[in-house]
Amino acid sequence: MVIRLSILLLLLSGCGKTEDTTTEDDTGRAPDSGPCSSGPIGVEIGTGENQFEPLAAGDDIEVIHGAQDGHHIVASVRLHNTPDIATIHYWIEDPVAETVVSDQVYRTQMSAVSDGEPCSFESVGMFGYLGRIEPDTATFLDSDVVVHMDIEGSAGRRSSDSVTVIPYLIPVERDPVP
Repeated sequence: MVIRLSILLLLLSGCGKTEDTTTEDDTGRAPDSGPCSSGPIGVEIGTGENQFEPLAAGDDIEVIHGAQDGHHIVASVRLHNTPDIATIHYWIEDPVAETVVSDQVYRTQMSAVSDGEPCSFESVGMFGYLGRIEPDTATFLDSDVVVHMDIEGSAGRRSSDSVTVIPYLIPVERDPVP
């Protein structure tokens, strides 16, 4: 009993009082001031699962048939003049059918751009989920669609950009050969 009490006292003696460092205005948001928190946010839209690949108007972009039988389009974004945390609203519009074919919101901590440019960060490999599509009836395939990125950075600063691309699908399902 004495040994257990001694061990307990020894363990408790190592416990010091910790100070709560949160403040009443601690929101968990990126700082509202600093070198990356003023002025307009620059937005570049791209694609790429492992690294940023810029997209230009009219570029083709692959629709990927995923492992769970759904389809998606991979987009990436590079932001300038912003801290590394942002909310990214990534959506894809079919202007001919006047519909939104994908709509996602990402709240993310981004990676620094590899060229070392200060206040430049990127989020690579964001999925624009399309659900299960039928290649013969998906009207947006092989037609112009608009990829939109709406950004909210620190201090409520907002910016957007969009690019018109042409989604294509490489069919993975084939009819059996007789």
